[in-house]
Amino acid sequence: MYRVIFFDLDDTLFDRTAALRGWVTSQLGSLDAATLAWVIELDDRGRRPRLHFAAGVIERFGMHRTVCELASAFPSELAHHVEPEAGVRETVERLARDRRVAIVTNGGAAQRDKLQRAGLADVVEQVFVSGELGIAKPESGIFECALAWSEAAPGECLFVGDDPINDIAPAAALGMATAWLPRGPWVGSQPPGLTIHSITELARYA
Repeated sequence: MYRVIFFDLDDTLFDRTAALRGWVTSQLGSLDAATLAWVIELDDRGRRPRLHFAAGVIERFGMHRTVCELASAFPSELAHHVEPEAGVRETVERLARDRRVAIVTNGGAAQRDKLQRAGLADVVEQVFVSGELGIAKPESGIFECALAWSEAAPGECLFVGDDPINDIAPAAALGMATAWLPRGPWVGSQPPGLTIHSITELARYA
């Protein structure tokens, strides 16, 4: 049994694309499937720089907002559309009964809002946010901060994430066990230690 479990947040503990669809409807109204797919692709599961995403949306849809205004507001607006996923809170809560559980996530203040909206803020023990630490995944520093907090050896820790580059590879490089929850194709050079298709599966392995 692992002493510590670290989770990524977006697309690991909640469906970020579903939240994005909610944001699109609130800001742009009902779009046809092709146009909605265009917005989702532009966002690139949050990897697109916010200014680039905002510029693309404004250019296509002519919103009455500046690029900077939209880029600044988008993270908190997106957080309002985060919905809990079935079984996630119950699983994380069960895991947290006899081990330390923490979040390691890229982003800013809106990440804590997302965690609250996902129903997990009172379940996890610690949250490491890149915007607060000045270190972003996949840099090793944010993982090292989390390991130092845990007071555990890397091999006693499991890192659970959806991103092969930002989550799985750097955690494995430090000696942590890894569990990949696919929301897209595997693009890493080495396979993850474990592949799961739902957070609820962790109850069998962790």
